[in-house]
Amino acid sequence: MKTNSKKNMLILAAVVAVLCFAAFYLFSATEKPQTDGETMQKKHVKVGCLSPFEPMLQHVREYMAGKGYEMDVILFDANNLPAVALKDGDLDGLFHNHLPWIITFNKENGSDLKMMEPYVTYGRVALYSAKHKVLADIPDNAQIAIPGDPSNVERSLLMLQGAGFITLGEKSGVFYSLLDIKDNPKNIRIIETEISQTARTLKDVDAAICYGQRVQQAGYDAGVFLYDDPAAPDYPTGLVVQGKDADQQWVRVFLEYTKDDAFRQWFNEYYAGTYLLFE
Repeated sequence: MKTNSKKNMLILAAVVAVLCFAAFYLFSATEKPQTDGETMQKKHVKVGCLSPFEPMLQHVREYMAGKGYEMDVILFDANNLPAVALKDGDLDGLFHNHLPWIITFNKENGSDLKMMEPYVTYGRVALYSAKHKVLADIPDNAQIAIPGDPSNVERSLLMLQGAGFITLGEKSGVFYSLLDIKDNPKNIRIIETEISQTARTLKDVDAAICYGQRVQQAGYDAGVFLYDDPAAPDYPTGLVVQGKDADQQWVRVFLEYTKDDAFRQWFNEYYAGTYLLFE
């Protein structure tokens, strides 16, 4: 009896040991973070944009598919929504806002959105008018619409100063605002608008500061303007991701294609000077 009991105890101990080892293995496999870089790489990504860049992203999507990546293009209808979605983890990337805007968004939201280099493009931004043909035709008390977010308000005010309409004083905040206008001899009324709607105000105002692509989409000739922004290259646009995803392989594949001759030829033909590529 003692021999059988001892034998049974040894068998039980062996079973317990096997079960413990199996449990430890399963726990390690499920709870231990992945360290293999390849297994962490994303193959299905979502990239947000507004309407101006949807055609470009659809073009890139076809290329990405040929490289083994599924890229969904998510269209938004308000300027800040892609950045909010990316910050919240609902997107893997965005392509719309320029670099100063992204920097401001990070400061205001405690986020870590990163515009990847090489930057891809910068938009033609100009003072357009459906009523006047030259700057001198802008009358006293004219209404001029501008995009209303802080970085674009500053850009617009600097353009209006360059065009000779206003003089700015010292900057009272991070960006120039309407409060920093020192002289406004023609009593220009500046109207802040949501950036996606600014071009649509052209029928109602004397002039508007708009992206050429949006002017074209609104049915106007983007090549006819009163004043072109000489600082446009200081506002680059590119692929934006969360900082933690900057080393993702899909990001590198995306950016490599934007330097390819096939992409650059397609881009120049489609956007026809409303957006310009970085060289």
